[in-house]
Amino acid sequence: RMATAVTEAPAPHITAVLKDAKEDLENAEFPGLVGKVFNPVRDEVLVPITSKATEVVPVVVGVVPLPFVDEVGAFAMGVPIGAAKIGYSIIPRKEVDDEADDTVTREFELAFHKTRKPRPITSSLMGVVGFTANTVIDVATLPFGNKFGNWMDATKKFLGYLAFSGLGEELANAFVDFNALENMMIIGRAQEARNTVGTAESRRARVAFPSLPPNVDHSTFKEIMTYSTRYVRFASAAYGVSMIDSANLLQAFNKKVVTVPLVAGSSEKARKRKTCKYLGLKPEDIIKMTNPGGKKNLVNHFIAIDRPRGKLSGAVVLAIRGTYTLSGVKTDAALYSQQFCDGRAHSGIADAANNLWEEVREEVLRALLDNPGFDLVVTGHSLGAGTAALLTLKLKYEDILANENDYLKDVKIRCYAYAPPPVYYQKDMSEKIKDAMSSIYAFIHENDCVPFASADALRRLSDLMVKVDNYPKGIFGSSPLMAAGIKPIPEELSDMVFEDPELEYMDGAEKLAIPAPFVMWMRHVDDDDKGRPMFNTMFCRPQAEGDMKGTNDLNFHIDERMVSDHMNPQYERALNSIRQQMLNRKLKSDGYVFPPKVNPEEEYN
Repeated sequence: RMATAVTEAPAPHITAVLKDAKEDLENAEFPGLVGKVFNPVRDEVLVPITSKATEVVPVVVGVVPLPFVDEVGAFAMGVPIGAAKIGYSIIPRKEVDDEADDTVTREFELAFHKTRKPRPITSSLMGVVGFTANTVIDVATLPFGNKFGNWMDATKKFLGYLAFSGLGEELANAFVDFNALENMMIIGRAQEARNTVGTAESRRARVAFPSLPPNVDHSTFKEIMTYSTRYVRFASAAYGVSMIDSANLLQAFNKKVVTVPLVAGSSEKARKRKTCKYLGLKPEDIIKMTNPGGKKNLVNHFIAIDRPRGKLSGAVVLAIRGTYTLSGVKTDAALYSQQFCDGRAHSGIADAANNLWEEVREEVLRALLDNPGFDLVVTGHSLGAGTAALLTLKLKYEDILANENDYLKDVKIRCYAYAPPPVYYQKDMSEKIKDAMSSIYAFIHENDCVPFASADALRRLSDLMVKVDNYPKGIFGSSPLMAAGIKPIPEELSDMVFEDPELEYMDGAEKLAIPAPFVMWMRHVDDDDKGRPMFNTMFCRPQAEGDMKGTNDLNFHIDERMVSDHMNPQYERALNSIRQQMLNRKLKSDGYVFPPKVNPEEEYN
């Protein structure tokens, strides 16, 4: 028998260098004006040239009758390419961070301007409602470094988010006050004093199940975490390349994180390439990807085929982007509720869910028919998570897939919602709505403000701020000193903040809740031996059961991190931390804990 000759590819070292250069070039992104020039040139000129060089140069080198030409040529090419990669990794990162931060601040402030009521005196004295503090606080906090600045920045973004959510007039009425910022800081200090991990008074412990929720055991939770760590990446990818970069940086730990999803100048080809690489998909598996700019009545999204991998079943995935562009700003009325699935739902997000289904219906149905046995997974972050939850509720409650095509009657529909706002309420939940919610898995990270952002919560926060403002705080200057943390907050005032009092019912402002059987609330509890943060979760009630409170009973938690804790890469890190602990045999972690009444010391276990 004659041996089959194996032909070695010509110049393998040079080939490897050129392939790496091509891949790096495809994934290179620059922000702003540089990106608008560079990115199209990269796609139409540089990448094709590099691709052709990868084919031609090795063949030419292979016929040169000299020793070590491949090795020497690879070294000669590798040095300048390596230098360029180092330069790219160093130079643009700060520009990306700064542009991202400037973008969200500008858009939040503009959104706030568009929704506030002009008032002759206060408008002339305050550039943006609640964004400017009075002179007393300024003077009181000047000696204390960046604390005031951090609070100012967090308050801008918080109020900006609320404006984006359609709170408009309610927001202006709540925060047109010279003392708004110091009142918020006092509330935040009083809340944080009782929010320590491991105490019965912590926010998540107050709304947590005392044991595993119905129909959940350890193996079920392990499966939920396995899938949730997969689909949180789709939720990040729905934003675009900058959020993917941010998530990658955060998983590397101790890196500065880009906290805004969109950087201008990213071409569709580059977005698709980076998305495929990040999710481990083939280009042909992405069925549809909307443009970054967004349309006024349609949330951005993409549809992909996620083929089976290991123990993960195959799925058609609809990933929905959160609303961070001005095209997503809703009218004031959009916050309030409307009829939806025999209950009440956030009007703007219910419209978004209905409009999205009309847009994606044919592509989703075709993808499911072309991939028999695949599930339908709907996922998203922030307002995208709220849209995903309501769309899942609608599809299951109205049995839409079976009504569309009898072949789809057995398709399993699941939803993974990261940082969802409260979007649905049914006073006495029927078994039908409970069944529709049964496969919606929702997550809260740390002090994220968005899962508590409803009209009812804003009314309660507004009421609380008035009470704090009217509370007698003693001699002149005591209030800013309390805000700055120099003077203790009186126990009576602290109790007032802690109680989360109810308000009279207001039509259209029901106590909307996250539409899920339970919410997994993740908090940082320790660091490992490498300094990486370690998280665990509690199972929490989305709405009250009897005399036991739900997350929709809690007020906003006013905190410097209330917006940064909201970003999807933070969710990705927390989920990965919990899953890695569960997989680590040495740690023997369940990944979840119960409130102190059952587990006296809430520890990382």
